[in-house]
Amino acid sequence: MSRSDLTRARQPLATVRLTRTVALQWLVVAAVAFFGFAYCFGRVLAWIRGVPLEPIVIAAPSPPTISDGVAVSLGLLVCVIVPHELLHGAVMARYGGSPSYGVGVSHFVVPYAYAETSGTEYARNQLLVALLAPFVGITAIGLAAMMIVPSPLLVVPLAANAAGSIGDLWMAAVLCQYPADVRVGGLPGDDGRGFGIYGSSERTTDRLPGTPLVSRFVTGSVGTLVAIAMYALVAVMVSLAFGSGDVVLGDPDAGWLLVRHDRRPDGSALLEIGDGALLALAAVGGLVWTLVATVRRRLERE
Repeated sequence: MSRSDLTRARQPLATVRLTRTVALQWLVVAAVAFFGFAYCFGRVLAWIRGVPLEPIVIAAPSPPTISDGVAVSLGLLVCVIVPHELLHGAVMARYGGSPSYGVGVSHFVVPYAYAETSGTEYARNQLLVALLAPFVGITAIGLAAMMIVPSPLLVVPLAANAAGSIGDLWMAAVLCQYPADVRVGGLPGDDGRGFGIYGSSERTTDRLPGTPLVSRFVTGSVGTLVAIAMYALVAVMVSLAFGSGDVVLGDPDAGWLLVRHDRRPDGSALLEIGDGALLALAAVGGLVWTLVATVRRRLERE
């Protein structure tokens, strides 16, 4: 988006800027989210098949070839990235935009594909539909296909699309904190990548009641899950490099297993995830972060 009459006429209620820090956060969360979404879609597939998901058997790795990498990249491009961006563009066009498409590298950190419009303003709900259409649409089509053909091959593109929607979900979460009658346009002065949220009346000068607390809780919960996942990944890698490859996080005897990774003599491994304990710990992390962030904000105002 770029500057429009709306951005010149009013000061924004809020701005969302896609900085280097934001790009790095999206990259880390998306990498972890891929495995999280794969687990969730795997659970759906197991339910459809009427079989238990865990323990998950991970086959012994074989050295990847260049042709394997090219085939995977082209498959994801055709099955995920192109439809994802076309859905963004189709909704933008439906609401009066003229979308353009391309690829780039955000702050020389994160490669990405994009669909964007220039000089177009959207109502909040219009942009929400544009942001969420690929996540909702491709997920719905993929789950419907999974019901007809319950193949594990569907899990990877579904998880890739969902993980690639992390930025869309983040921006949608920001927009949901403001009333439906706000307008969304380019940043004032075309200052960087992102968008501005502009109010049409006095009653839209603040975020909706309660949404700051919900935002802090979600931030803390997601941050907790990402931290646990990163720690588990590092622990497994270190153990594979210097030990047996067996890792247990939590206390299975006490009923709060987080992650168990057992390496077998043939090179394969068994993976078990305690989703209940993980969600409970994420909720605790969300509550703690909500309290810390709220107290800090109040101290800054005094």
